Amino acid sequence: MKNILFLFLITFTNMHSQTVDVNKLISKAKLVFEDNFNRNEKEETIEDLGLGWRTNSKTRAGGHKQADLRDGKLFIEMYKEADHSTSILHSAPFDDGIVKVKFQMLNPKGFKLNFNDPKAKELSHAGHICQVSITPNKIGVTDQITGVFGMDIYNKRKDGVDKKLIQELLKDKSKTFKTNLELNHWYEITIVIQQETISVFIDNQFVGELKSAGFDHKEKENIALSLASSSSEFDDLRIWSLD
Repeated sequence: MKNILFLFLITFTNMHSQTVDVNKLISKAKLVFEDNFNRNEKEETIEDLGLGWRTNSKTRAGGHKQADLRDGKLFIEMYKEADHSTSILHSAPFDDGIVKVKFQMLNPKGFKLNFNDPKAKELSHAGHICQVSITPNKIGVTDQITGVFGMDIYNKRKDGVDKKLIQELLKDKSKTFKTNLELNHWYEITIVIQQETISVFIDNQFVGELKSAGFDHKEKENIALSLASSSSEFDDLRIWSLD
């Protein structure tokens, strides 16, 4: 029933939105990274994901294992005593691009896909560019580099500037779309970033899009799978550049 309601909601939304032809874009795009996670770790007691994956478990979770390759899937959870969200990241540079990944949420808090540029730390805290967040009942799209993590706004927040002013500055920097996704069920998300627009699809059905200046930042150097107090599984990650 939930899937039927979800498809109805997406179809209704799609009637009022202009979508992109993802397959046509992919046919002209360059594949910059892919991982089907179909391998074993050399050492099961530590994070050893291979293929250039990096994690923050050493610095944020006391070295406790938060990512694991299981039955050809990537399992991620946040260690209960970690002092920061789990971040499992890989270099995959592009300006405009497409990301596809299959996922299964094991917890209602869901997960986030973060796009970062370490060279942009003077513009954005920790080089955060943009984010797509997924929970069972909503998907959010956020411009971080000209929004919440842009250094001007970030410093205002640190300095305790009036919250109403901050809200006004951020009002057009994010957007959420209602969904009705199930836990313990596999879906595929597609994210298309073209100039100032991010479009999101679930199982090839259009969910929504947001236009914001920060999305046109010229290099999203890496992608990070991130979650807090939660757990999810991932499979068949592919990233294309449209540049």
